[in-house]
Amino acid sequence: MEQIVERKEKPVMRIFLVVLAAALSIDFIIFFLNKINKTLPYISTLITIALVVLSCSYILIKYFSKYSYTLEEEYLVFHRIIGSKRFEMLRVHYSDLIGILPKGKVNNLKKPSYKFIFDKNSELIYVGKFKENEKSMTFLFSPSEEILVHLKEKMKKRSEKHG
Repeated sequence: MEQIVERKEKPVMRIFLVVLAAALSIDFIIFFLNKINKTLPYISTLITIALVVLSCSYILIKYFSKYSYTLEEEYLVFHRIIGSKRFEMLRVHYSDLIGILPKGKVNNLKKPSYKFIFDKNSELIYVGKFKENEKSMTFLFSPSEEILVHLKEKMKKRSEKHG
């Protein structure tokens, strides 16, 4: 079972300002490097290419990616989707899950280890807690009712098996 979560509205003005700021910053850096480095102009070209790649990657990841939550036979898997490519971000075995609660019911929530959300509406956000290498980790996600029900069933079966 899979759910894909994406940003409801693309912040067009913010994206425009980020692109404009990146272009102006890169232009300023090129100007500055050309003034300093007249003997090796290739260095400024390489730095320019690196900055363009980094700024484009940032914009794609920040504003155009989606998340998918997948319930597999033994694992809860989170992917980041950019275009047609999927990148696995987290794989949690059901036996490692400690609990899943609405964000509003969690007291003293420190910075989560992983965030798979776009919404700021805390009513739709859930906190998942799991253990990894004897450490307690957390993730934020906004599952549908169907995913939440199946996930709680998987956790219930796991707790019945392990007492």
